[in-house]
Amino acid sequence: MILKLFKNEIIKMLHSKKLYVLMVFVIFMISAICYMIYLEKGHIMNNAPMSRKYNSQLKIEILNMNSVIFLKQFSTEFIFRTVVPYFAFFMTVFSVSIFGEDFFSGNMKYFARLTKDHVNVFKAKILSIIFYSALVVILTLILGFTISAFVFKLSFDGLGRIVLIYFSAIIPVASFGLIIGIISLFFKNTTISISIGIVSSIFLTVSDRLTITSNFSPIGVLGLMEKFRADNISLISLLMVNGVSIIYLLGAYFIGRKLFKNKEFA
Repeated sequence: MILKLFKNEIIKMLHSKKLYVLMVFVIFMISAICYMIYLEKGHIMNNAPMSRKYNSQLKIEILNMNSVIFLKQFSTEFIFRTVVPYFAFFMTVFSVSIFGEDFFSGNMKYFARLTKDHVNVFKAKILSIIFYSALVVILTLILGFTISAFVFKLSFDGLGRIVLIYFSAIIPVASFGLIIGIISLFFKNTTISISIGIVSSIFLTVSDRLTITSNFSPIGVLGLMEKFRADNISLISLLMVNGVSIIYLLGAYFIGRKLFKNKEFA
């Protein structure tokens, strides 16, 4: 039954305009950044005044830009951007949609009648949040790798490490999305729920960047990337922040499980 409910969530996702807005946004960002890097490459080659402020490492990366180097640069612009956490924004909108909007529209109550255990509905929604989080990361990887390979050149050197770093964002952002999704069950106005999620994500990412809260933040990996960058971040650091995020995910799961046993929510 959980798989059937999960399949229903995926079908709703594929028919949602939000997914296609996301794809257009990601393609636009990738294309825009590729274009800016292409211009910067010309400035460096011509020794333009604006390029003289760049350090030697950045100049070398731009001049030798390829699909893997681009993914390292782009990761801080979408998936791991701290000041404007786009990934968390999209997850907030999606989470509010599958929890708050579903609940207040009556869809959740309808599907709850299809199973004896209402918690199955909640489990299916958790799976859909994790699936959506993974889908965003995979789409960003594929589109970023493909488009940059056409604009610059194809490379696989170091790709495995970059993929691992990208994938490290799936659980942290999913745990944040689940928390916002549960909160949205208490606000009929979805604008309030989305605003709470966006403000919270900005506060957390900025706080993680400036303080030590990244050590115990549900989305600490976003702030962690700002401090260490892709080349210097360690596997242990990724495991630690994901471990903390799993604790948040489990905590939200048990809270949500208790709520969904109450007929008021399912």
